[in-house]
Amino acid sequence: MRKESLAMLAAVATLLLGGCPSFWNSPVTAEKPSTPDEMFKEAEEKFQNKDYSRAVELYERIRATNPPDFKKIPEVNLKIAEALFNQGSYDAATARYYQFLELYPNHKEVPRARYQIAMTHFKQIKGLDLDIRALKQAAESFKRLIDDPNAGEWLSKAEEKYNECQIKLAERALYEADTNKRSGRYGAARMAAQRVVDEFPKTPQAQEAKDFLKSIKGK
Repeated sequence: MRKESLAMLAAVATLLLGGCPSFWNSPVTAEKPSTPDEMFKEAEEKFQNKDYSRAVELYERIRATNPPDFKKIPEVNLKIAEALFNQGSYDAATARYYQFLELYPNHKEVPRARYQIAMTHFKQIKGLDLDIRALKQAAESFKRLIDDPNAGEWLSKAEEKYNECQIKLAERALYEADTNKRSGRYGAARMAAQRVVDEFPKTPQAQEAKDFLKSIKGK
């Protein structure tokens, strides 16, 4: 939980530093005020039409006024995160998902928010020869959801993506092993290949790693 708490703090900091547009600076605020239900209906239409920037502006207006009798505020908060995710603003989306978890820890959509947090990292995975922090963060986030007894329908989705992450991590370790081998660093190559065998035994790359170790035995 400590890692997740730190991640939540970092995400909220991103949000406070301006991770998404503010309704105060939006031209929407100059329009004639609408009721929360009217704004929500329009925001949903914009969301469905993939006009995510406009949808976020409208959701933000509802959230800012925080009407006491409007029961869809939790959904509004989640939809802001979803819109940001769909337009590829992954850091801002992560912050909003964490904010949703903080505001509504017992909401039925918490597993969905946790899955989407993992997906924000997964979407930022680059090539095997680049920084793999996003890959590791995705794997850790999916694993936390898998271990959550309340994961529900999101369990199978998390398991599928977690397995993809495991394969990618194994591929990265094999890439590292091969790179070291070609450079004559056999000790480092052996360590990288052994890591695949030890940490990712259920992946197809495990057998490749065993064959690799045999090929450099004695070197």
